[in-house]
Amino acid sequence: MSAQPHKSLDSHLVKACAAEVGFHACGIAAAHHIGDYAALYEWKQAHGYNADMDYLTRYSEQRYNPSVMVEGAQSVISVLLSYNPSRLMSSSPRVARYAYGEDYHERVRRMLYQLIAKLREHYPSFDGRPCTDTAPVAEKYWAWQAGLGWIGRNTLIVNPRYGTWCNLGEVITTWPADRYDQPMENRCGTCRRCQQACHNHALAEVEPSSVSATNGAETSFPVLDARRCASYHTIENRDATLPADVRLSGYLFGCDICQQACPYNEEAPVGLDVTPERMGQLEELAVCDEQTFRRTAKHSAINRIKYTQLVRNRGGK
Repeated sequence: MSAQPHKSLDSHLVKACAAEVGFHACGIAAAHHIGDYAALYEWKQAHGYNADMDYLTRYSEQRYNPSVMVEGAQSVISVLLSYNPSRLMSSSPRVARYAYGEDYHERVRRMLYQLIAKLREHYPSFDGRPCTDTAPVAEKYWAWQAGLGWIGRNTLIVNPRYGTWCNLGEVITTWPADRYDQPMENRCGTCRRCQQACHNHALAEVEPSSVSATNGAETSFPVLDARRCASYHTIENRDATLPADVRLSGYLFGCDICQQACPYNEEAPVGLDVTPERMGQLEELAVCDEQTFRRTAKHSAINRIKYTQLVRNRGGK
């Protein structure tokens, strides 16, 4: 990582470069410790809300403070990429929409490197660390800080234009920006459609006092109990059988129930073109053999699970 330069990044230029690469939105936040959200991470782990996903609290210092991950970090460039598909699966069981196309880790990471290369055309010594959710970064927090949306009651970033059908990415850099974006005000209001729609009651809210946080910008923290979440059980849970009291609601991989209920998703524009051929592959997951599954899952988020899990999930209610 290069030493901090004397000049600042032109924030308008950064956003123009992000758009040219293909991102649907971009914002920039000043790098800092995430404060109260660190306490929330600790609270969720202590109360079992992460189930067995211990990796969510590994490398906590890097997750809580970008300057630990990138020495001298000045800015976090946050980007958003819509995955709202042009076609939807008509059959049940089905997969979550974020898994329709290319693995978002590969797609977003490639685009982040393209963004860095584009910025070097204007700032030859520019350097930054690209991050997807495989790195210990508080992605939703930084998207909120960079003005890309707010953290809704479904615990996802809600963008007023693209809704919650969004993948996120970041570039952490030692370069300052000439202007930083401001966190977006929470616009959920009294709406609790996502919480009410979840068949497993996995979504809740916790008061700041419960996590020893002041939480000046929010009245409560939205939390997801992974132990009750269909997405967790269809993907992360590797047990031979699923809990009898957890409903999969017709999903083989992931779950979109809470997102489908969000009013900000009702008119969200298409962000991902899904070909008829790809849709046919997805539809076939309900009956395919292992060889076909491997072909369909290759370079897809679906590759996160094994064929035995797919078969197990087919039997879910």
